[in-house]
Amino acid sequence: MRKVSYLFLIMLVTASLLSGCAKEDLPVSEANIPSAPAMAQPLAQALKLSDEELVYEYCSGIDLALADNLLFTQAKDIPTETLYIFFCYITSPSEGSENIQEQWYNKTDDKYHVPIADIENVLNRYFDGYHFDPAQIDGYQPQTKEIVIGGLGGFGGGRFPKLVSKEQLSDDTLKLTVDYYDFDYTEVFYTKVYTIRFTEEGSQYLSIQKAE
Repeated sequence: MRKVSYLFLIMLVTASLLSGCAKEDLPVSEANIPSAPAMAQPLAQALKLSDEELVYEYCSGIDLALADNLLFTQAKDIPTETLYIFFCYITSPSEGSENIQEQWYNKTDDKYHVPIADIENVLNRYFDGYHFDPAQIDGYQPQTKEIVIGGLGGFGGGRFPKLVSKEQLSDDTLKLTVDYYDFDYTEVFYTKVYTIRFTEEGSQYLSIQKAE
């Protein structure tokens, strides 16, 4: 019995060491890529949010940053420049959160050096089947496969949205219809429909369309 106990103890220690090594082998850049901030929740959790919270987390921010540039029925149709602006927005620091973009800042030349792999890691969490061509982005360095740029943009301002309807299309997919108003909420300027798929890793936009 004592031999069996020793053998079990040795197995536990070995497993712990292997687990520690696996964690240490993760690339630094991969570890620092932001998860989908408040978006990292499955559909069941999203449905518990109030109408205002749903719109804030999934709709109004990207509308402010990208307006009608992010309208699509399939992710493969999203222009590269739009994908890049989305990346800059989704990694931009918000109040009380870590400044993710600082990991790409280089003090030597006072510029941001953003690996293409990091951009794609972020985009993969929000879109399925997109095509990102870094050669279309100013500052792209093909030798190092990175974008070197003086800033990653600032996003501010406000939107005045109101949820019109939410429809569960399947076990993991939700459709949100949102009206965007003037400041006094007296006139609807436009309406957008967001189709979002939820997974354990976060959420992906399947389509964003403007209602007629």
